[in-house]
Amino acid sequence: MEESVQVGRYQVQEVIGKGAMGVVYLAYDPQIGRRVALKTIRPAEGARPQEVAENRERFQREARAAGSLLHPNIVTIFDVFEDRGTLYIAMEYVQGRLLEDFCSKKTLLAPERAVRLVMQGLAALQYAHKRGIVHRDIKPANLMVLEDEETLKVMDFGVAREAGAHLTQAGFVVGTPHYMSPEQIEGRPLDGRSDVFSMGVVLYELLAGERPFPGESISTVIYRILHDRPASLAEVSPRLPRALDHILAKALAKDPSQRFASAQAFQEALAEFLETGAWEDQPLSAVEETFPSGEGLLPPPPSARIRRKRPGRLSRRIWVGAGLLITVGVVLLVATALLRGRAGDPPGTTIGAGAEKLPRAVSVVTDPPGASLFLDGQPVDAVTLAVDDRAPHVVEARLGCRYGRAELDGARLVSMLTIPLTPGPFRLPVASDPPGASLIVNGVDTGLKTPAELPRDGCEPFQLELRLEGSAPYRIDVDPSSGTASLSAVLEKEPEKGSLRVVGGSDNIQIFEGTRLLGRPGQTFILPAGEHVLTFVNSTLRGSIERRVVVEAGATVSLRAPEFRTGRVFLYGTPVEDGKVAVDGEYFEDLPLIGSQPLSVGSHRFVVTASDGRKVAFTWNVREGDQTRVVDFDAGRAQAP
Repeated sequence: MEESVQVGRYQVQEVIGKGAMGVVYLAYDPQIGRRVALKTIRPAEGARPQEVAENRERFQREARAAGSLLHPNIVTIFDVFEDRGTLYIAMEYVQGRLLEDFCSKKTLLAPERAVRLVMQGLAALQYAHKRGIVHRDIKPANLMVLEDEETLKVMDFGVAREAGAHLTQAGFVVGTPHYMSPEQIEGRPLDGRSDVFSMGVVLYELLAGERPFPGESISTVIYRILHDRPASLAEVSPRLPRALDHILAKALAKDPSQRFASAQAFQEALAEFLETGAWEDQPLSAVEETFPSGEGLLPPPPSARIRRKRPGRLSRRIWVGAGLLITVGVVLLVATALLRGRAGDPPGTTIGAGAEKLPRAVSVVTDPPGASLFLDGQPVDAVTLAVDDRAPHVVEARLGCRYGRAELDGARLVSMLTIPLTPGPFRLPVASDPPGASLIVNGVDTGLKTPAELPRDGCEPFQLELRLEGSAPYRIDVDPSSGTASLSAVLEKEPEKGSLRVVGGSDNIQIFEGTRLLGRPGQTFILPAGEHVLTFVNSTLRGSIERRVVVEAGATVSLRAPEFRTGRVFLYGTPVEDGKVAVDGEYFEDLPLIGSQPLSVGSHRFVVTASDGRKVAFTWNVREGDQTRVVDFDAGRAQAP
């Protein structure tokens, strides 16, 4: 995406992330003068206009509620808005490493550090839960360790609810399968204890280097979450204290009522463990009793050759896992009637005397997840067939440029259908306001004018430009693999322009308007008529100066580049005399400094690193002329000689 692209009041700088929900950009807010992360929220393909409108309204309401969360361990949401048909969230831009970087056996953190980071996440969850907000998608990829390596921030509050077009409606599954609670899988109403379970999974993975509920397929993972107990930490790594098994057993209880009652209770248990090691001497058998043994409790998943029996109390629990299994990531609706019935009754059975038979539901899994589903060419939320339907059907799935299809035999209905998606030809609907804009792809005119369906052969990214006489060009980088369903652009009237010529100044000066680089002195720039604030940056002198200029339509205005006042700095080290000097975050020269490179007048941040690794940081207000300081590495400060 080009530097000049503007979304709302934000100036988009670069793409910093992509996912099933959309794209994340690094952007600049000129009103406040800060960088933000700008996240797009795309609607599900095939969704009806009324559904899209309802989901947008619900999402904006929930995201605004999440925007009220102000906590040191939560990434703050600043703004929710719509621009040219796309929904955006502006949030705090933070830098660091995702917690998922520390979840393999080769990258594990020290157990105490892992526990302390999770405690920060629990503090954030407790704060949100007290305000009625449940995250619903706690996972290592939504937890970031900041650059100080000590602070954890929870991301995507208010965003995790929009895992697909369906948000918080009952009967929909939203989340990432390995970290979902049993009640979340079953589509039951959620409270903060669901987040407690997910954070328990995260802590287990941070300590063990493996997930407590592993599996090669989504169905296996979900079955294990519903029915299996995880291996104890003592089995996975004997170095870990047994007391942690006791805590994790409570956090990962299948029944929410058996878990910690709140995130705060989970946090307090971990704090007590760190302070006292209260359960270190507990025998392993006592820990194992916390997890109910799977032996004799549940049989393995039935194969296709096993004759189905009338479900009893235990087999009803199995059906919750298999019959109510909804595609995670595809976010499918279980038939409303099925949700109203007993969890143990399979499709097609009768509930109560004289009751009608329920439709049969098929769980559809796509690879990758997140696809829109079509049954016999019609968009659907879930694949359900009437009890007496024995006809063949075609199920199709589309995710942007990826497509897959499978045949479904109503006479031999399967409970789960897996559809792999592969790149293939597709058409991207493109509209503009006003219409009639030419579609230019990678600089080549396609001959199409909006509204149009742009044919593409696969998933290769491309640049799309819309040109219409009298309107400013509209450019966007399109990545079909992100699942873009359609594009709609509002073309702005092309503003009147004038010329600005900058004279004087050195070749070391760069000229910016906001964050957009215009060029260097000696060049002429074509700019919209009106006032402009230009920043002259001399990276050699580490200085910047602002100038305002008014550009008149159809005229050329001259502006002289400002001169930078400078001073010479002399810097010495003691008792270590050699090292490296960084000024304003960038390498400057080796120690000692002998005034060979001047600096612009003003405040500068110095970081001096001695050859033995010791660092001293200080601020130096440089004035015109010569000035000297001595860095005392023993005392950790710089002072005048």
